[in-house]
Amino acid sequence: MKIKFTKKQKSWCAAVLITAILIMIAYCVMFRASGIASGLKRITTSMAAITYGVIIALIMTPMLNMMEKKWLKPYFHKKEGTAQSVVLSSKSRKNMRRISVFLTELILILIIVVLMLIIVPQTIKSIQEIASNIVVYLNNANNAINDLLSKSSTEHTLSEETRTMIENTINGITNWLKNFLNNDLLPNTSNIIKKVSDSLVGLVKNIFNFIIGIIVSVYLLYSKEKLAGSFKKLAYAFFNEHPANVIIGECRYINRTFVGFISGKILDSIIIGIICLIGTRIIGTPYSNLVSVMVGVTNIIPFFGPYIGAIFGLIIIVLINPLQALYFLIFVLALQQFDGNILGPKILGDSTGISSFWVIFSIMFFGGIWGVAGWIVGVPIFAIFYHWVGRYASKRLRGKQMPDNSKNYIDTDYVENGELHSMYDDTNNKSRSTNINNHLKKIFRRNSKDEDTNIDIDTNNTADNTDTGNDPDQHND
Repeated sequence: MKIKFTKKQKSWCAAVLITAILIMIAYCVMFRASGIASGLKRITTSMAAITYGVIIALIMTPMLNMMEKKWLKPYFHKKEGTAQSVVLSSKSRKNMRRISVFLTELILILIIVVLMLIIVPQTIKSIQEIASNIVVYLNNANNAINDLLSKSSTEHTLSEETRTMIENTINGITNWLKNFLNNDLLPNTSNIIKKVSDSLVGLVKNIFNFIIGIIVSVYLLYSKEKLAGSFKKLAYAFFNEHPANVIIGECRYINRTFVGFISGKILDSIIIGIICLIGTRIIGTPYSNLVSVMVGVTNIIPFFGPYIGAIFGLIIIVLINPLQALYFLIFVLALQQFDGNILGPKILGDSTGISSFWVIFSIMFFGGIWGVAGWIVGVPIFAIFYHWVGRYASKRLRGKQMPDNSKNYIDTDYVENGELHSMYDDTNNKSRSTNINNHLKKIFRRNSKDEDTNIDIDTNNTADNTDTGNDPDQHND
């Protein structure tokens, strides 16, 4: 006998099943969190090459599309003798895609090789020079401070307390360095070597994954329309038309946000690094190559990145030439103002659509979860989440026939029957500000005489409160 369930019974079964799944998920999160975290880490580690490939393909897709539209398509139309509006033959489309993918990947590899040939040798040379001369730089800094103190003592420009404080600070830093070297660094040399070895192994793994990612990106770029078509087919197969259209539209928004932000930030950082290199060469900054690399690389991190690079560069320069460190600081501050107000908005535009506060929040939140990678991808991820929440809230408000613009709620005190009432409306008798003022008046009453006579300057109900002897706060309940 075949059992038929009613619509209500099916709804109950679905609700019970979803509740059971949620309970299982909550149990695993509460009592198996470490196991879940380690499992997710293994999955992400094993999928690192695929992740690199997807990111590379997303970044290089605009270049591939531009190359096909501007250069290759006119060439193949001319070769076939057809107009621009006519669809190319299958053979021509395949050849065009092969050429565009090859040129795109070739440009990517050439950029990486050129940057490595320019940056890596100079960076290694600068680090070696700093490491070999670190003792000299520290002595120079110490002598400069001692000269300053001696001149100040002769000219009486600094008080005795100030000189004592500076000397104590220098002695404290020196003692801390000695204790760190003797007690922490030297006894743990084996552990440090192990960590350095692990870091080198991790670096080699990342380089290998990046190379595999380039190969994966070749396949993704070559068949991106086919993959997009397969995803659309699945969306329309498992969902109705409207939700499928919404899902596909949101995927396009995610693609635009990630591609626009990451590719724009990389281009912005390259330009800032080049400008920093030219500027530091002009003002004579020591180790300008290394400092410019730091500024350019850390500029990829939104908001905090430029300051991180500037601090690292400043620490290196101040040991060599404090005056050059001052020039470098002024130059970097001017450079970051140029980047934040002119270059950055010109390249990125409004690719995220979130305010500075939410940028800082997303960097701190995702950086705490994923480290440096979270600093970079946290902003576009939070921008997508912010967009979804905003769309859902706007839909709910429009269903209630209320405005969905945040500016309408800035001066709103309360809402009644879908109507927004301003906090500056004197006829408002439901304002929370009235209660707050009355409580403050209670606290700051001068004597008990006022309390006995129930004196209150509330303009709404002063007479009623005096006649009845009620608490002046009760008229708002």
